[in-house]
Parts: sequence; structure tokens; C-alpha cells
Amino acid sequence: MFFLLMIISTVTLQKTNKQLEQEIQQNANLQVEFVKTRQELDLSFKRLQLLESRLLRAGNFSTRPSELQLDEMFARMREVRTEDHLQLTNARLQRELKFLQRYKQLEAGLKRNNLSEESALKVVEQLLQQVDKYQQQQQLLKGRVAYMQKKLKAVGLDHPPCWANPQNGAVEYLYKITLYQHRMHIEAAWPEHRKDDLRLIPGAENLAGQSITLQQLKHRVKPIYAWSKAHECRHFIRIKDDKQTSKQAFKQQMLAIETYFYKYLER
Repeated sequence: MFFLLMIISTVTLQKTNKQLEQEIQQNANLQVEFVKTRQELDLSFKRLQLLESRLLRAGNFSTRPSELQLDEMFARMREVRTEDHLQLTNARLQRELKFLQRYKQLEAGLKRNNLSEESALKVVEQLLQQVDKYQQQQQLLKGRVAYMQKKLKAVGLDHPPCWANPQNGAVEYLYKITLYQHRMHIEAAWPEHRKDDLRLIPGAENLAGQSITLQQLKHRVKPIYAWSKAHECRHFIRIKDDKQTSKQAFKQQMLAIETYFYKYLER
């Protein structure tokens, strides 16, 4: 009986110890939760104090306001917010009204000129194209002016170059032509930024990459020459001769080329 009582007592003690350990752990967890909750409450309390202080300053209160005073202040704040929204809405409506008035004026102008919206858009598109064309011509003129200013200190030519750099007046070449005994090979020499200007010159782009005879030259460059005459300028080209080209063939081709272009002879 004694040993049985000892075994029962031991089991009971172990169970009691386990329960005590669980209770101790639970108490520790509760303490951690309590500390955390206390910190959060302290932080919330500080925020409330800060909010209260701001509300007192916003409402010009010298003492803590009553519930009725707070309700009145919040009502005024809602009114201000609503007023700001109304002001923004009013500004937007005014912009839309101005746009509508301009549209009506445009519509009245179309009616006076017997134009539809579609035809008016075409007119605007044509005007924009003309503006682009005038801007290109303006760049051409800037280049020529810069070139002429540069040439004041040197021997001038009868005509300015059709293409010259707007910043420094340097000539920009149209072609590079290699002279052979019975033909000449034409290569593109224009700068990358001249591609739009190139399309304004009839047949100029298609001539690059061609090998032509002296007789063909006169026919192929006529539109290019006519364009340069109309714009009171001349295109510059680079000339290079093949080693096997005779002097007679070289002179004949050079004279023909000089009729239509200004040249720079590469050595």
C-alpha cells in the first residue's frame, strides 16, 4: 500500500507540475500581450492628444470643446470641403463652356464659308503641310546665308549652295560621281538630315546608285538643275576619276557636269 501511495503521489505531482508550467507560460504570454497592448494604448492616446491639440487650434478653442462645439466644427469642415469641390467643378464647367463657345464660333465660320467639317480638316491638313514646307525652305535659306557670310572673306561663286550647314556654313554635297572612260557612276553623298529636303527635288533620290553615259546625264539631271535654278542656288558634288580614264574623256565629262553642278575634285 505504501508503494502504491507513493506511485499515485508521484503521478499527481508530475501532473500538478505540468499544469503549473502551463499556467506560468500562459502568464508570461499574458504579460507580453499586456505590455504590447499598453504600448498601443499609449501610442493611440498620444495620437488622440495630438488630434485634440490640432482641433483646438483649428477651432480657436481656449478650453476643451463640448460635444456640440465639436459637431459644429465638423459641420463647417464639411462645408469647406464641399465648397472646394464646387469651385473645382465650376472651373471645369467654365473651361468646357469656353471650349463650346470656340466650337460654335468655328462652326459659324464653316457655315459662312460653306465648308463641312471634313473639308475644313482637309484645309487644316494642307496648311500644316505648307508650314512643314516653309520650315524646310527656311532651313535651306539659313544654310545659304551662313555660307555666303563665310565666303565674304574668300572668292565667291555666282550662286550659293542649295544645301549648307546652318551653324557653320559648310557645304553639304548631293552626290559623289566617279568618272570612267565611257560612263560615270553616281553615289549618294547627302547627309542623313537632308532626306526630307531630298524628296522635294524631282528625280534626285532615284539618280543615286546609277551608272550613266554622258548623253544620259543631260537628260537625267535636267529636273534637278531646274529645281536649283528656281531656288537660285546650285548643288555641290564630289568628283573622282578612275585611273584608266583618259584626259579627253575626263575633260568632256567634267565640262558637262559643271553645266549643272558646282564641283569639288577629290585627289
